[in-house]
Order: sequence, then C-alpha cells, then structure tokens
Amino acid sequence: MWEKVAHLWRIPELRKRILFTLGAIVIVRLGALITVPGIDSEILKDFWENQGAGVFGFFDMFSGGALSNFSLFALGVTPYINASIIFSLLTSVVPKLKELQRQGREGRRKITAYTRWATVVLALLQGMVMSYWMRSAVVGSGLWFYVSTIIILVTGTIFLMWLGERMTENGIGNGISMIIMVGILARFPTQISRTALQISTGGASIIWGLALIALFIVVIAGVIIVQQGQRKIQIQYAKRTSGRRVYGGHSSHLPIRVNQGGVIPIIFASALLTLPVTLISAIDSAQWLVPYVTQGSLAYVISYVLLIFFFTFFYSSIVFEPTEVAKNIRDSGGFIPGVRPGRPTSEYISSVLNRVLMIGAVFLACVAALPYVFSALSGLTAAFLVGGTSLLIVVGVGMDTIMQIEAHLVMRHYESLAKSGGLLGRRG
Repeated sequence: MWEKVAHLWRIPELRKRILFTLGAIVIVRLGALITVPGIDSEILKDFWENQGAGVFGFFDMFSGGALSNFSLFALGVTPYINASIIFSLLTSVVPKLKELQRQGREGRRKITAYTRWATVVLALLQGMVMSYWMRSAVVGSGLWFYVSTIIILVTGTIFLMWLGERMTENGIGNGISMIIMVGILARFPTQISRTALQISTGGASIIWGLALIALFIVVIAGVIIVQQGQRKIQIQYAKRTSGRRVYGGHSSHLPIRVNQGGVIPIIFASALLTLPVTLISAIDSAQWLVPYVTQGSLAYVISYVLLIFFFTFFYSSIVFEPTEVAKNIRDSGGFIPGVRPGRPTSEYISSVLNRVLMIGAVFLACVAALPYVFSALSGLTAAFLVGGTSLLIVVGVGMDTIMQIEAHLVMRHYESLAKSGGLLGRRG
C-alpha cells in the first residue's frame, strides 16, 4: 500500500498538483483564523455561546469555523454555491441562457461570468446582514466598520471563488468542494472533544457514544457503496460488414450510477436553505420565524429532504439526457435486447434512471436526516458526525479526489490505489 502511495511523488505533474492543493488548503485555513479588524474576540466568543450558534451554525460548518471567528473568509463559498444554483435553474427555463449553454465552451464561459457577478451581489447582501448582525461584538462600531467589513467579507468570498477555480484547474479534485470539505474536517476535532466532554460529565450515556462510533462507520460504508453503485443496462451491437472487415457483434453496457449527482444535491440543498435564515435574521419584525428555519427544526428537515429529492432529479436531467443517449446508441448500431430502437429505448432508459435515482435520493435523504433524529434521541450535540451534510460531503469529495489520483496513475501505467482490495475495494 505504501509503495503505491509513493508512486504519487514519482509523477512530476501529479506531485505539483498535490502540492498546489495542499498549499491552497493552508491558505484557506490561515484566512479562516484572521479576525476582521474591530471585533472584540472575548465579546465574540460570548456572543456565539449565547446567540449565534443556533441561527448561523450551518454557515460556520461550511466555512470551517471562519464565521465563529468572524474572519476574512466568514462568508465562505456559500454565495458562489447559491449563485450556481440560481443559474442552474435559470438555464433550464430562460431561452437565452439555454442557447448559451448549447454554444459549447464560449457559451459556458459567459454563464460562468454571470455566475461570478451574481456571487458578488449575493456576497454583498450577506455581508451587510453579517455586519449588522455582529454589531454587538464590535469595539466602537460606526459607518467605517460596516463599510470596511462588507468590503473584506466580499473580497474574501471572491478570493475563495478564484482559489477554488485554480484548485480545480491546477490541483486535485473539485476546488470548491475541496474548500468545503476542509472546512468541515477542521471542525471534527472540536466536535469529538465536545462529545467526549458531554459523556464524561454525564450529559449523555456512554452507550450513545459507542452507538455514535458504530453509526459513523456504518454510514461511511453505506455512502461508499451507494457512490460506487451502478445499474448496468446491456447494449448489443449487431454485426455489419464493410469491405473485408466485420464490425460489431459484441455487447457492452450503459452504466447508470445510483447517485448521479454525487454530493451536488446535498451541497445545493444545504446552501439554498441558508437564504431564508439570512433574510429572516436581517428583518426585526420576522424574528418569530427564526425557530422555524433554524437548522434542526421540523420545517428545516422537511425542506432539506424535499430539496435533496429535487436536486437529485434536476441535476441528473442536466447531465444525462435519455433521448440523446438512445439516439447515440442507435447511430452506433447498438440496441437494448428486447427493446426497440428510438423512442422505446429512450423511455426504457428513463424508467430505469428514475427508479435508480429514487433509491439514491432516499438514501441521501435518510443520511441527511439521521443526525437530527440521533441528536433528539441521544442528546449528543455532535450527532452531525454520523451523517447529514458533513459526512456525505467529506466521503463524496474524498472518493472523487482518490478517483482523480487513480486516473493519473493508471494513465501513466502505474497500479491503481484501489487495486486488489485497496482503498475503495475495487479492482483496477
């Protein structure tokens, strides 16, 4: 195993990508520790203990503690994710954006530019809300504090967006997802120590602590199995003769993943739910609604589950088009045994896809809701470790990163990290 890991450093390009990713992670963590000027750290600590954790706990999770420090990266990449969600939805309903998407790379470049500008606008709005929300923790607050803080927070988000894109281009894995994963992992030690303290002081039974560890292992195994799960549709190619050569006559398969979107439905659903929290917290007359939209409330959990189902099917509809797949199969001389080419093939693929996606969506929803149920039963405040947004993102992003590393190794004739029952239990 260690010999295979050593191969990573023997490939110059892969070594540069890994070092670039690690350097970017260090920058992200350093920025999360630098507090915005004008904030009293002691007042900030008391403020979070008394008020902030319940309302903006999700923001803090995505930013890896950057919000609880009210640091340069306090907003994290949430505005960028929300902007991406908005334009993903608009692309399917606005003809101009749909036309841009069909133009290939140039059209996608314009949509990306619109998404970046939307990120700036959303960051401005959230920066205003955050600045007003933190006014009680400011030493000598005034107009200059609000202006400077908004500029700092927006700049921090823009920098993270830029750094994430550079990580995707020059590093390993998806940059934005990697930033989110690192932020979540940064909170794990604190949550583990808090759970141990809660059990040692009698706040919860040690049996629940053991159950937490067991569920943690089971959920990780379940996420990996679902992420790797596929429904293979057999495709048969008829024999055809061209001159003296005979083509076709072999069979292949069309793989349909159980979880087509990976961690995208979870990230999109979680990020979208931050919008009502931000807006309601900024309106004094709407404070009575805060308990209904706070993370962990019944309305929050129900909305969370419904959004996961929606984004699971929505994302699949964007990246996988059964009609186009059926056309490509027919044009290449293939067919699904027992199904006629053309529209019947498209309908068959759609029916299989919907059933498989339903299984994936149910699994994601169950794992997402698990920490809230476990917390209500056990009383452990760190129950998010066994499921929900955090674990799904960490495992999903980790697997995608390992697969990208494997691709570099296999492409250069090195053995896969997963060969012979390796990291992912697959054969290379």
